[in-house]
Amino acid sequence: MALTQSLDKLSPQPASKQVQHSNVIAFPSARAALLVTLPHAHLRALLHSPLGVYVINTETVREEDRVQLDIAREDLHFTLHMLLTTLPAATIGPLKRRVRHPSAR
Repeated sequence: MALTQSLDKLSPQPASKQVQHSNVIAFPSARAALLVTLPHAHLRALLHSPLGVYVINTETVREEDRVQLDIAREDLHFTLHMLLTTLPAATIGPLKRRVRHPSAR
């Protein structure tokens, strides 16, 4: 099947005909920091699970690892469910609002 559409239709529109999106405001998703403490032997399981993408910091203290997860509020249910099913030995700490500096993008 041959392409019959003219290339003139694909050329950029003049500035007067372009759609203005000045009334669109982007709202960043609210993020939360969740601290999880788990035995050192379980860190690999966490990093290789679907929750590994949320890990932003790890710290080893004695025989335990403290892991900080950066999650969207919409993912809280999924995150808690995965922690409880894949790492029952983990201790789930407080959930805190993650504050972003205006300069960080």
